[in-house]
Amino acid sequence: MNSLNDTTTQRLAIKISALLANEKYQQALDTANHALDMHPQSAVLCDLAGVCASKLGYVTQAEQHHRNALLLDQTATAIRLNLANLLAGSSRDEDKEEAKALFLEIIQAEPSHLQALNNLGILLFQTGYVSAAHTVYAALVTHHPDEVTAHVNFGHVLLSLDNLSLAQIHFHIALSFNPDLPEAHQGLASVFHRLHDEDKACFHRKRGFSAQPISRLSYGGPTKPVPLLILASAQEGNIPWRFLIDRNVFETTIIAVEYFDNVTPLPAHALVFNAIGDADLCHDGLKRAQHLLESSHASIINQPATVLKTGRMANAMQRQTVPGVIFPRMVLFSKLNTETALVPEVLAQAHIHFPFLLRTPGFHGGNHFLPVKNHHALHAAMAALPGENLLAIEFLDSQSKDGLFRKYRVMSINGHLYPIHMAISTQWKVHYFSSDMANSPAYRHEESLFLNNFSTYFGPGALTSLQQISRSIGLDFCGMDFGFDANGHILLYEANATMAINPPSADAQWDYKREAIENALTATKKMFLKRATVSVFRPISL
Repeated sequence: MNSLNDTTTQRLAIKISALLANEKYQQALDTANHALDMHPQSAVLCDLAGVCASKLGYVTQAEQHHRNALLLDQTATAIRLNLANLLAGSSRDEDKEEAKALFLEIIQAEPSHLQALNNLGILLFQTGYVSAAHTVYAALVTHHPDEVTAHVNFGHVLLSLDNLSLAQIHFHIALSFNPDLPEAHQGLASVFHRLHDEDKACFHRKRGFSAQPISRLSYGGPTKPVPLLILASAQEGNIPWRFLIDRNVFETTIIAVEYFDNVTPLPAHALVFNAIGDADLCHDGLKRAQHLLESSHASIINQPATVLKTGRMANAMQRQTVPGVIFPRMVLFSKLNTETALVPEVLAQAHIHFPFLLRTPGFHGGNHFLPVKNHHALHAAMAALPGENLLAIEFLDSQSKDGLFRKYRVMSINGHLYPIHMAISTQWKVHYFSSDMANSPAYRHEESLFLNNFSTYFGPGALTSLQQISRSIGLDFCGMDFGFDANGHILLYEANATMAINPPSADAQWDYKREAIENALTATKKMFLKRATVSVFRPISL
């Protein structure tokens, strides 16, 4: 009798699998549910029913089926993997943590398991555990040196860690297996852009995006999804947006605007998020985004025309009139058309004097950004920095009486201010990732006071000034990086859309940050949902 039952369930499983392979998901689910009525103790049928329900977006039903399957057969790797994959797509932190644990259980039993390693690496990378993702992908390419996806994903992790030489190697390995692989070309475009080799960057950008200008995120919600369209640049000037999107609400389509033609209609959408944030680097992309949206009737978050006004030079001119705020003077000059000996004269005309800062436009995070103390240092900096044009920036001294430098980040989301972080360092170039926060409980305590008492931390004058800056920028989503001088003036370093909201790692020392970050992310998700709800949904054609 058991043998007969096994044969019957095998036949049913084959039939359901065939329906899944042909994308007949509803028919597959109906067949699976009917099969379970007859064979409720079959782990295989429970698991297949979970896969069918997941394909149709019935997340709760899918989870129940997978959990039942695991109860019936706790040794089956495939069942454990399917549950882990489902939980990894959830927006709930506890589900993601369970998914990690399930992936690790599989890897402990089978250290070279391809899917478990790859999907754990993706989950770690997406949740901000970049170093852990690096470890996982290093193991993956060791166990599976011929797996193209492993090399591409490892390359992107290395790129995020700014290990450009090793990232380049793994993207090239991927291309040795598949010369036309878009994701590998896209990665190399970023590598060569950061290396300031624009000829190679353009070559790989075209190979990476011209054949594949559209990509999509999988939807994981229980009800009918809301279609979201994200406009992005093929260059590196985009808002870090993945933490901002609720994948249980939105079905997301991303367009690389520079490679999307004028003939193809825009995908159907109830909301547009313009994720192009760098007005200096992506000027042409923002113009292209404006053109693409001319016929759209949907609500647009971060209008491209408004983003275009937030370049560094434009900010320097437009924000000078906000009371209590000092924005550094700036001047852009060409290394090719300006003799080195004449540069100090150009700077003097802009009222910029030694010491000042020199950077190549279009880069963030402190890349290609140097202090210049005197004439000798000027010659060395100009030789060291890539690119034809350089931006000279007045040095604004934010060093406190205790000898430390502090930099604050506040986001403006739908017109409201949210504190994100305060970084403290002994160096003038303050970035959170390179600051001393992780090593100093005293610094973290000070940051907690800023995050948890934001409305009173600065006093009403500074808060009013930040609100005025936010209104003058006019974006739905943007950020401000700033410090204070000895007289209490705000020193506004940057004010634009490209700033990230990164959830802290699971380490308990960062618990004090979680509420502030979650408040900002929740406000962003609510803004997206509200805008999509009130917008008029019509398919767009150009």
